[in-house]
Amino acid sequence: MDYKWIKTFIVAAKSCNFRMAAEELHVSQPSITVHIHQLEEFLNVSLFHREKNRVQLTEAGQLFLTEALQIIQQWEKSIERFQLVTKGIKEKIIIAMTPLMVETILPHIIYQFINEHPTIEISILVEESSKIEELIHNGKAHIGISLFPTRYRHWCQELLVDSPLELVIPLDAFDDETGAYIDYEELFQTYTLFTHHHPTIWEDLLHQINHKYVYTKQVSISQSYVVKRLIKDGLGMSFLPRMIVRRERMEGRFNIVPFTEFALPSVPVYLFYKDSVQVPQKLLQLFMTRDYL
Repeated sequence: MDYKWIKTFIVAAKSCNFRMAAEELHVSQPSITVHIHQLEEFLNVSLFHREKNRVQLTEAGQLFLTEALQIIQQWEKSIERFQLVTKGIKEKIIIAMTPLMVETILPHIIYQFINEHPTIEISILVEESSKIEELIHNGKAHIGISLFPTRYRHWCQELLVDSPLELVIPLDAFDDETGAYIDYEELFQTYTLFTHHHPTIWEDLLHQINHKYVYTKQVSISQSYVVKRLIKDGLGMSFLPRMIVRRERMEGRFNIVPFTEFALPSVPVYLFYKDSVQVPQKLLQLFMTRDYL
């Protein structure tokens, strides 16, 4: 059974149109017909019903489509493993990471780990937390770092960090060394509040803010790195997890205002993976030190 026959069958089965399959595979339509015929002869079964210019999968064709997809997937994994071995790489780990964690020094720590372990190849996929669990479930990533916990009880999961929120304002707006009284009402009237750059905290947080302060200017921004840039430019303020403003705070790029008006929520980040996935222990130990957050 030829690999090309199976690949051709999968493409043709999805469209049930040999002409479209030929265009997608960049071959002639007669080549599609030949590959399907050869595969049917090998399996000794009809995979398509042919009626004039239309084709449809037979029951046997529908059954074989499931098997064909698994064959191709296994083939591609085997080729990938072979190519990694020839490069001296023994393991490949794909990490699906929430954009929020890109704002921490975690990627730099991972890069350091790669340099110290040249036989392990690590790839990072930056994806919204709502999609990370699906990536792990479908085998497109090995480790998930997400703002949402996994729903699969049999998966391995750890609370990576629970980062408190801090009120971050432009640099020269408040001198935290003077000990002067903070007029929060004035802050909220003066500065635009950037919101909704985290998927879980803002509904409750805004309810408390709107109840507490008569007037606030609010702008919804989906990404925290944009919020940080706007605050640096003096265009507004926001509540941000401490872990993503660590470097800016050390470099004196922001002012962090002590906020005592009501209790602020924290931002939990979860690390999870399937129990069937072999994750290098040194990598897990690195994640769980939490010192870098």
